[in-house]
Amino acid sequence: MLKVLCVCVNGMGSSLILRMSVEKAMKALGIEATVDHCDLGGFGSRKPDIVVTTPALKGSLPSREGMRVVSVTNFVDVEGIKKAILEQGMQAQ
Repeated sequence: MLKVLCVCVNGMGSSLILRMSVEKAMKALGIEATVDHCDLGGFGSRKPDIVVTTPALKGSLPSREGMRVVSVTNFVDVEGIKKAILEQGMQAQ
């Protein structure tokens, strides 16, 4: 099961909205994943397989071996999120 982390600047409402949309996208794609959310400051202790964030924050995340980063601009666009996930080469197991 993949570990997905939705990251925003403050880790409050926007990352929670993104988390709900990512959960819907993963379910629709048939990808088994646990999805959580946090702020940029709380990212350091996490070890996700996939990070979903904004294009602006993408460059602020430390790179980690094997971690994929998906950037999205519309947190409620489930179809757009699905497309971004597929573009990273992820698919149902």
